[in-house]
Amino acid sequence: MILETFHPLHLSLLAVTVLLPFALHFLFRKKSEVWKTNFLIVLCAVNLLIFFVYKAFLSVDAEFLRIDGVERFNWLNELPIQLCNINLFLIPIGLLTKKRFLLGFSFIIAPLGAMMALLFPEPAFHGFSLLVPRILGFYLTHALIFVCGMCLATLGFYRPAVRDFPGIVASFFVISVGAHLVNLLLRATALCDRANYFFTYGADISILNLFWRWIPYPFFYELPSLVILLFYMALVYAVFWLLDKLKAHRSAVDSTHVSENIGLNEGRTGCAENEE
Repeated sequence: MILETFHPLHLSLLAVTVLLPFALHFLFRKKSEVWKTNFLIVLCAVNLLIFFVYKAFLSVDAEFLRIDGVERFNWLNELPIQLCNINLFLIPIGLLTKKRFLLGFSFIIAPLGAMMALLFPEPAFHGFSLLVPRILGFYLTHALIFVCGMCLATLGFYRPAVRDFPGIVASFFVISVGAHLVNLLLRATALCDRANYFFTYGADISILNLFWRWIPYPFFYELPSLVILLFYMALVYAVFWLLDKLKAHRSAVDSTHVSENIGLNEGRTGCAENEE
């Protein structure tokens, strides 16, 4: 049960994570919108509970502290206001208010952050047994964040549209500013000098390191990511547009076959009547 990145166990977990939203679509396709809304809200609430249980185990995990290079665990550095786990709050709010910019953020941006964490986990979260509480908690929490976000589309709550792009970009910017203000407050008051929500103070990620070389200032160095976000949203929209086109084409072909069969049956009926 040792979990090494891109080894069979890791790939199997990723496959289950990706396929689960589609499985839930087929399982719940006949359920009402209210039922599916309540299901997703409850799933987010359960995941929030799992998140804090996982962090509680992390707080007493001496091995994690050693690998992370800190002397003591600080809860203020582990709040659910990162790029991915903020979905634990945004999805319920988006479902209840039906705000498309929140649903778009929750579907497009947060699941991407969760999947990146699963694909490229930090050193403390791979190379150990899956049954270690911090490993199990990490993968379960991020997998459910991804699943809940993707279910917004597979359960029929959200479908990407170009008109949503400005609202999604604006929400990303506003939430990032809020996260940076939290970082500034925690660092200025010495409550948590490592606070780095939304990675506004940099991260050991190649693309962010590149941005930092271009703009060596906290928060502002992430501004080029807005351009990448636009391209990514356009790609997601293109995938759904293509799926809609294929669906429309298949429906047209099926309608043609039905019409041909009806015409053929009517012809046979007419022949039979003439013979009589």
